[in-house]
Amino acid sequence: FKNVMAQHYNRGMAEATEKKTPKKEEKKNVSGDVGKIAEQILPYMQRVGEVCDAMAPHVVKGMRLLDAAWLRLQPYKPKEWGPALFGLILVFFGGTFLSTVAAAEAVRMIGFKNVMVHVNKLWDNYKAGSSAAKKDMDEKESKGKSSAFEVYLVMMKAVDPNEVIEAMSGLYQILLAVIATLRLKFAAAVTLGCSIGDMFHASIHVHARPLLEKNISPEYHKWIDPGIKYSSQAVGVFLAWILQRIMSAIHCSLRGAFLFVSSSQDALVKLGYISSPVLEKDSTLFSGAVMLLALIGFLSQASYGFGLPFPLNLLFLPVYVLEFVITQMIGSV
Repeated sequence: FKNVMAQHYNRGMAEATEKKTPKKEEKKNVSGDVGKIAEQILPYMQRVGEVCDAMAPHVVKGMRLLDAAWLRLQPYKPKEWGPALFGLILVFFGGTFLSTVAAAEAVRMIGFKNVMVHVNKLWDNYKAGSSAAKKDMDEKESKGKSSAFEVYLVMMKAVDPNEVIEAMSGLYQILLAVIATLRLKFAAAVTLGCSIGDMFHASIHVHARPLLEKNISPEYHKWIDPGIKYSSQAVGVFLAWILQRIMSAIHCSLRGAFLFVSSSQDALVKLGYISSPVLEKDSTLFSGAVMLLALIGFLSQASYGFGLPFPLNLLFLPVYVLEFVITQMIGSV
């Protein structure tokens, strides 16, 4: 019995050894594949590092310029007067940036505090990473110049990946919600335009068809009816966009006037120029001041065709770029 058991034991060990051997070979093959992939990725990673090294001085220079500009603005109390200035910009120029203002309103409805929670998390991690990178650069300054890629690796050690991922995920969800809100809003404008075109299609068709039949060859008469229909809808959409622009300008004028009147009084109180607000928010004079300033702002925007004259269009070029990006995101996502 012992001999039989020993034979079975030896046979089982031999089979187990044979089964284990391919697994080792598979592990070797997997590690070899990983090594090949790493060798293929390495040149691209080196190029990324070179790009980072080339961009780093310009990024640092830009950040220093922004810091210097912010320090120069400190005597003018930008934190106190900033909201009032932003409100004044909305009053006179808000209707030009339809998509940007609509996105800001969507963020406000979703919850600006939620956005700031995620932004503050990213900012805290950025400060921690920047402090660690600065310390590392000071230590290596005597030894030699460190590459930007090495600086980024040091920053990655200092930041909390869970907080960064959580904040970026939260901001991405808010971005999707904003885009969905804007797409629904602009889709409603297009639907309204098509409805306006359909309402006037019949009357336009009665007068336009005989005129077109006289001036178009008979073989192209089959295109008259669909051409009139879709031309009417196109005109309706154009009118709907004009109405949307006018409504946006009115909204910006009212919102900006309210923000300017309230924030300017708050700034004067904080800086000690007045002891209490002159116009209370629930008073008739406050509402009258807001309506008067909003009317002046709307008429000013309408006089320029809801655009910006030169050289203000150059001054607001970054906002034009943001407007273009938001418009493209609404149409592509």
